[in-house]
Amino acid sequence: MPAFGVYPIADALNPGDEISSTYKGRHITVVETDLIHPVHVPADVLVHKGDPVVFGATGLQAVGVALSTATVNTDLIAIDTEGIWNLDVDPTDDLGGSNVAGGDLLYINITNAVISKISNGATQIPFGYALGIITAPGVEAIAVKVHYDPSLDNAKRTWYTAPTGAYVFGKHHTTVFEGGESTGLEYFDQRVAGAQIGGIYGWGSWLEIQASYVSLANRLLVAGEFGIYQGGGDITNNWIVLEQLQAQLTEHPTRLDIFRVNVAAAGGAVHCVMAAANPDSVGFVADAVDNAGANKLGNVPLFDIVGYGVCYVEVFSS
Repeated sequence: MPAFGVYPIADALNPGDEISSTYKGRHITVVETDLIHPVHVPADVLVHKGDPVVFGATGLQAVGVALSTATVNTDLIAIDTEGIWNLDVDPTDDLGGSNVAGGDLLYINITNAVISKISNGATQIPFGYALGIITAPGVEAIAVKVHYDPSLDNAKRTWYTAPTGAYVFGKHHTTVFEGGESTGLEYFDQRVAGAQIGGIYGWGSWLEIQASYVSLANRLLVAGEFGIYQGGGDITNNWIVLEQLQAQLTEHPTRLDIFRVNVAAAGGAVHCVMAAANPDSVGFVADAVDNAGANKLGNVPLFDIVGYGVCYVEVFSS
């Protein structure tokens, strides 16, 4: 009994035995029932020669084009996993109608085998590249370079062991901006729809401390960091904002908080709300004058309110 298609079960052959050399193994033979393919008419539920297909007993891990037409669902069908084929493509992406241009990445639906630019990893896997042009709307047949090249970004969870060393990163992604105008060099959004019965967190990042973790005394353990590093250039005319929070709402919510803190720790005590590496980090200005006669240390600029200017809070040693 084959494990998949015509391929042998574990240890049926010797390590190093060649299974297939046809076009360097690009042709794979599977049973018709292992294929997801277009349905031509309600009564014709078998794969046709030239159909784009998705196959893989677990995880739907491959795509291609059928090289023959099945007559029964037990037929063995050879699949070409590469090549250039004239295939129907739906000119849509995740937002709706979208023209197809040469070089566009194409995806195939894992339920109905429709090829489009829709890239939602819940319903699509990579299929290949467009070599033709389609103006939306309307399905048209164009030349398609079939090539299954999955991206780890589409995986629900990935793992990577970070190397050790100062300023050595587990994953380092760089976007280069050469000038002009950019609203966001990296942009992520999460869309919420439908009836919700619980809280929603749009984006999160956690440091998960494992049982084997140990550290030297007074070492920082930072959950998230944002910063600006100036390696050159002229920023004297810039207004530097390290983090900007916005809420563009059409209604007034039950409540709106800038921050919500939930500290669950033995003792539950917070040392301070904000730790400053030096006085300038919080704009501290020493000023011992205090009309109330308390131990005043100085002032910290807390808000710059439009129409009022900078507003300060007084800080005291006790």
